[in-house]
Amino acid sequence: MQNSQISTSILKNSTILYVEDDCDTQEIIAEILREFCDDVKLANNTEEALNIFHAHQIDLLITDIEMPGDNGLKLLEKLRREENNTPVIMLTAYTATDYLLSSIHLNVLDYIVKPISYTKIQDALFKASNMMNNENKIYFKIADGLYYDKRNSNLIEDEKSIILQKKERYFLDLLIDAKGELVSYETMEKALWTDFNEVMTSSALRTIVKKLRQKAAINFIGNVSGFGYRLIR
Repeated sequence: MQNSQISTSILKNSTILYVEDDCDTQEIIAEILREFCDDVKLANNTEEALNIFHAHQIDLLITDIEMPGDNGLKLLEKLRREENNTPVIMLTAYTATDYLLSSIHLNVLDYIVKPISYTKIQDALFKASNMMNNENKIYFKIADGLYYDKRNSNLIEDEKSIILQKKERYFLDLLIDAKGELVSYETMEKALWTDFNEVMTSSALRTIVKKLRQKAAINFIGNVSGFGYRLIR
């Protein structure tokens, strides 16, 4: 799975809010955005944007700076009073340096200077998707060609999605959270079997590991006999 494929997948499953007062420009850019994202929400001013932002889980905000009334910077100032994590891309007719001093504290991810092109939008979107992936660990790389999709709790091997059962997902989450360190049998018993109101047996645990190993061509689970399991990276 290449970086561009990861970016494409993240964007496709994200929600983008695009704020633009010029309807013709909005329509053109929205069409480009929809090539990357299935859920693109539109607003024409700051008030509409705030209402949409509060009503939905917005993963990426794209806003024009120059708008009547409260401009894009005022919109971002209001949002940053509430939270500071949503990636923001700003569109401007001026160079980024014209706004750098006034917006540096607003945590703007990127600027797109007009005229806006398909390539500029694509580059900015991929930059945003990389940020989302780095912060949220949506795709966790286990080994070359093998990833764990934490959003859907699936393995992805050579772009093929591998469905995991509930206990398999729990087990893999434990190994990933341990970051290569050994996860003891005691930890697994508390985390896995307690949630299922069952008593852990060594044979049941081995069954989970066996099924996970069979689902991927790469052996990514290591065992220290008598102690526990860890990721092989």
